[in-house]
Amino acid sequence: MTPNEPRGDRTARNGVALAAAIAELGIDGALEVRGGLALLLPTPEGVAALQADENRRAVLSLAKEHGFTHVAIELPSDRRRSSTPPIDAPLLRD
Repeated sequence: MTPNEPRGDRTARNGVALAAAIAELGIDGALEVRGGLALLLPTPEGVAALQADENRRAVLSLAKEHGFTHVAIELPSDRRRSSTPPIDAPLLRD
């Protein structure tokens, strides 16, 4: 990392602007901010768009430009789609 490269500057961290920039790439989904981590929750169409290397690189570059240090992608699942109530692991009984 060079001294001029942004590295998770909290003053520059802007999740709303990052979400808008990612949407401009054509990647649909939501974004959650967890400190320096940008958690991307793409739709199935967004997952398809993220299969291209250049799109993943662009998302990471945008995240750094917006003050984040890391990007994680949470793939769609039945658990994520069901918000009420959340599905947890079953409780084993005798």
